[in-house]
Amino acid sequence: MRHRFTPALRIAASTILLAVLAPAIIEAIYVAPTAVFMDDRSASAQVTIGNSGDTPEEATVELRFGFPDVDSAGTPFVRMVDDPGSDLPSAAEWIRAFPQRVRLEPKSQQVVRLLARPPENLPDGEYWSRLIITGRGASISVAGADSVVRAGVNLVIRLVASVTYRKGKVSTGVGLRDLSAEAEGDSLTLWAHMDRQGNAAFLGSADVELVNGGGSTVRSWATALSVYVPMRRRFSFPLDSIAPGDYLVRLRLRAVRPDLPADRVLPAPTVTDSVAVRVG
Repeated sequence: MRHRFTPALRIAASTILLAVLAPAIIEAIYVAPTAVFMDDRSASAQVTIGNSGDTPEEATVELRFGFPDVDSAGTPFVRMVDDPGSDLPSAAEWIRAFPQRVRLEPKSQQVVRLLARPPENLPDGEYWSRLIITGRGASISVAGADSVVRAGVNLVIRLVASVTYRKGKVSTGVGLRDLSAEAEGDSLTLWAHMDRQGNAAFLGSADVELVNGGGSTVRSWATALSVYVPMRRRFSFPLDSIAPGDYLVRLRLRAVRPDLPADRVLPAPTVTDSVAVRVG
């Protein structure tokens, strides 16, 4: 399931997906944190929904099964599954949110509590859900190409936060293979196949270094990485001001996420691979 903006006169909904710890703020509605962790020792958690605007907002709260994936172009998105069945590690069926509908007055907040009631004999492992907060604000006017034509748009804002439940012994890791790189124009593009190991998602960082023939790093980049399912991920970085020549691209995957609490990031071995690339 992919979310994107479409022209305002054709659709009355805008969806934005967020998966960082800092408060997510879209229009007047915000939620914090946007990454929630629960386990069999602490089966409850809470998030705060707020309205930073000047008009009241109505918001609904629901849980659905979803996880980060990539599309055929290697671009990350959140895949939502309506009927995960028993083969997928869904927690959406047994985590409940209270309340499920709130009215937010201007400059106000509402605490939403999450309570996990997992089934008996739940196997050890990690289980996933997405917390979806949908805000419906007042109608706004949008001008079309012809300034005489106007349409009323009811803007629907949807915030998506991750909810993770861990039961018993959990572990993770990541496998890296089929690394390739290409310098085209002013961009460096990497393709890498990554496989999750263990019974929990790999949450970490992808560090990329461009190394010249003398062994010196001339450029480096870092980006957050989540591996829930096998994926062929594409990375793209700017190559401005890089002299033409032969280089080595080094990709390192580490279980380090500055945007998440350190005690919630599962340890995993660092994985490194490299490939040659010609610039210019």
